[in-house]
Amino acid sequence: MNGGVVFVAVLLVAAAGTLLVMRRPRGPRLADEFASAVLDVLPGGNCGACGNDSCFDAASRIASGQLPASVCVTGGGDTAEAVAAVLRAGRPG
Repeated sequence: MNGGVVFVAVLLVAAAGTLLVMRRPRGPRLADEFASAVLDVLPGGNCGACGNDSCFDAASRIASGQLPASVCVTGGGDTAEAVAAVLRAGRPG
């Protein structure tokens, strides 16, 4: 394999890795660890499809019981199941 091809391949892999890391913005952690656990299973796209400004806001409202586990439209059924599992596990401590 020629050195130029290897260099380009390494750049592509590095770019793909960067995109995967950037795909899930986290922002500040919630003060409430229970809401943080909910936030961890949300997609993190902050798309607003659920009617909230961000996944951060949705996680706070889900953890407080103001929204159902299934509120994340983007995440679909898999996310709803993951959120429900966090809710079933209950608040830590």
